[in-house]
Amino acid sequence: MSKMKKLYFLFSFLMATVIGLSSCESDDSLTNEPPAQEYIDKAKEILVGDIVLSTRATMSGVDKTLLESGCPTKFSFTWREDGMMVLDLSDFTVGAMPFAITFRCATKFMQLNSWEKDEYPGSGWVKFVGTDGNVTTSGDDAADNQEGSGARVDGFLNVDTKQVEFIVDYNMMNVRTETFLQTIDPTRIDRFEEEFAQYEKDLEEAKKEQGKN
Repeated sequence: MSKMKKLYFLFSFLMATVIGLSSCESDDSLTNEPPAQEYIDKAKEILVGDIVLSTRATMSGVDKTLLESGCPTKFSFTWREDGMMVLDLSDFTVGAMPFAITFRCATKFMQLNSWEKDEYPGSGWVKFVGTDGNVTTSGDDAADNQEGSGARVDGFLNVDTKQVEFIVDYNMMNVRTETFLQTIDPTRIDRFEEEFAQYEKDLEEAKKEQGKN
């Protein structure tokens, strides 16, 4: 290989590296950038009050909800004056979970980075992230966050289609709740008791079929 070609390839490699690092830095900075205010305004109209969503609960990777359709779960969403959205899940327990969990966490809305845009194509998408959520098994502590808890929520919302999904990692006994991608139906709150009662019946049937206690 001639000296000129070697220099050309070296230059190309350096440029690719610089561009790659620049892209990573751009994504990192973008992660901390809030979305357009119109997206936030729409999110405040969608994620507010009590909302019923289908959720799967896992312990150490084992699905405790058993049913493919998940468990109807009531979440509460409120907004603080500082613009943070608080996600609240009170006294959650399903199947063979040995205790009920209450979780509260203040979340921040952000733009999607480049690879997230590939995973969630189209307009209207925003993400919300909360760290050090407050996890209790008594339900008495109403604080939004607990420093050093390690519990977190990572979610995505489309403010145009009202689709949402998020994962809550409680950092406790490997328990997670996974609210898979679905369209928010505000009328489900009116049928929550009926939906949950049906879920419990279906759960018992599933346990019998799978030979579980």
